[in-house]
Amino acid sequence: MIRHLFKLIWNRKKSNFLLISEIFFCFLVLFAVLSLVVYNVRNYSKPLGFEYDNVWLLTSRADIDSTELRIAVEQQLAQKIRSYGEVEGTALVSSNSPFAFSQMKVWAQVEGGPRILVENIDVEDTFAEVLQLNVSAGRWFTKQDDAARYESVVINRVLQQELFGAESAVGKLITRNDSSQVQIIGVVDHYRGSSEYSEESPVLFTRINQQKVAVFWGEMLIRVKPGTGIAFEERMVKDLSGIAKNWTLELTTVEKMRQTKEKLSLVPMIAMAVVCGFLIFNVALGLFGVLWYNISRRNGEIGLRRALGASANQVYRQFIGEVLVLATFGLVLGVAFAVQFPLLQVFEVESIVYFIALGIAVGLIYLLAIGCAFYPSRQAAAIHPALALHEE
Repeated sequence: MIRHLFKLIWNRKKSNFLLISEIFFCFLVLFAVLSLVVYNVRNYSKPLGFEYDNVWLLTSRADIDSTELRIAVEQQLAQKIRSYGEVEGTALVSSNSPFAFSQMKVWAQVEGGPRILVENIDVEDTFAEVLQLNVSAGRWFTKQDDAARYESVVINRVLQQELFGAESAVGKLITRNDSSQVQIIGVVDHYRGSSEYSEESPVLFTRINQQKVAVFWGEMLIRVKPGTGIAFEERMVKDLSGIAKNWTLELTTVEKMRQTKEKLSLVPMIAMAVVCGFLIFNVALGLFGVLWYNISRRNGEIGLRRALGASANQVYRQFIGEVLVLATFGLVLGVAFAVQFPLLQVFEVESIVYFIALGIAVGLIYLLAIGCAFYPSRQAAAIHPALALHEE
């Protein structure tokens, strides 16, 4: 039966070549879309490592040049914010706060090890409390770090594994930007501050110590009590504007920032899905049209087979088999190309992402082929042998 199907397809190789090419390109587009979807879904299912509900971000832009005056006003703003009963805590942070569009990269290295590019986030001691980080090893920043010999830092589990493997990182020294040495005092399990759909990358938290280095930060995270609404937000902005006169103050929720990042992550997936859907629709029309055309041209062949004793189910399976063989030809070429992505570690994505996408794409192509062949094949099986031979 298989040999017969191959012979039938070879005899119509010119007309079938276009269909095989369409299936090949359809598979590649489907594989690309599914790889992106699987990648994002896997990342979305992983923990962020912090709680962003009921957390606001205050961004202040000063109109004065004096750093001392800026810091003084910033401290007054922090004191005023902490005085509200609706506020549970505040923490200064650098511009690359959770779900922000800013990044701060530094090099980290242990003696004799590779240089790793990491995200550096400057944070106040209360940062872990405001975002409810889970410190799984060591501790978070405290006042006792003021007298430490080396500058204290906290890292995430990803950076620990890249620097030390399975060894403990607490208490060890790393070199930052090929110059200063810092000491690791703690490790947090997870921290994915870029986006819910992004992969977790190495992160290094640096302590904000205003007594040692006076810097105006301009970004402050504020944790408020659950249920705090827009009325309090308006009142707080009005009060703060009275303290920081002529300053630009922007207050937003981290939830809104998360939604903005989410939309940016979903746009390419939606765009690729639309293109992929259009291509699949055209391939489906092609398969359906070719089968319908073949049935109208092969009435005599079908009638002769039925007259020689072939059942309707055998005729039905023949046409289904032809379409599956055509799909297999296209998929063999497509899989041979797609499997290079996990083998070559393209885009540094986990191989499992590509293999999952490849398996789903193959299954969908076969389902598409069977779905397109179902109705024409049923029509072929329903042809009466006497009528078919009479027409010939």
